[in-house]
Amino acid sequence: MYKPVKLKNMPVTFDFDFPKTLAAITYLASKEIPELTKYKLCKLLFLADKLHLVRYGRVITGDKYCAITFGPVPSATLNLLTSVIDDRLWTDEARALGAAVELDRHYEHPRFKATGFDATQLSQSDVMALDKVVAEYGHMGFGELKAITHSIYAYKAAWSGRAEGSSGVDMDFEQFFEEDSDAVVGAREAMIEDDSLRKIFPAGQRL
Repeated sequence: MYKPVKLKNMPVTFDFDFPKTLAAITYLASKEIPELTKYKLCKLLFLADKLHLVRYGRVITGDKYCAITFGPVPSATLNLLTSVIDDRLWTDEARALGAAVELDRHYEHPRFKATGFDATQLSQSDVMALDKVVAEYGHMGFGELKAITHSIYAYKAAWSGRAEGSSGVDMDFEQFFEEDSDAVVGAREAMIEDDSLRKIFPAGQRL
C-alpha cells in the first residue's frame, strides 16, 4: 500500500495565496462583524484556516502562522493589514488590499469594512469555513478570541517550545489536528502528501 512520504526535517508549508487571502479578508469585512480590527481579523482567519485544514487538508490563505504573545497570527496577512493602517502602500498587494477596504479610524484600533469582494476566488469549502467561523466567533470580542486561540494545542505547543527570549515562533501545521473534534480522518495524511509533492516538484514543474 502506498504511504505518503514526508521529507525529513521539513515542516509542512503552504504557498501564500494573496488573491484568496484578499477575498477572505474582504468576505469577512463584508459581514457586519462588530469591532473588526486587524487583530480580530487575524483571529478569525486563523480559525477559518484551521477549520479548513483539519477537514480538507489545506488552508485557505496559505499564510504561515506564528505564535506570539497575543496568540496565533498569519504573518504575511498581519503585515499587509498593518501596511494599510499605516498608509504604507508600497507593494502591489498592499495597494490592492487598501483599495478593497475602508477603515473607521474613530477608534484606537481602526476597524475594517469591505468596499467589495471577489467571491470567485473562494471555493465552496472556503466559504463554508468562513461562514462557520463568523457564526461561532464573529460576535466575540478580542479578549474572548484571545482566550480561545491561546487554548488551542498548536499554539500552546509552539509557544511553550520557543527559544528563551523569543517574541514569536512558527507554528506546526501538523499540530493543528491535535485535540480538534472537527478533524477528518485522512486530512492530515493528505496535507503531508501534498506538501511533499510541492517540495519535490516546484510549481513550474507540476503537471
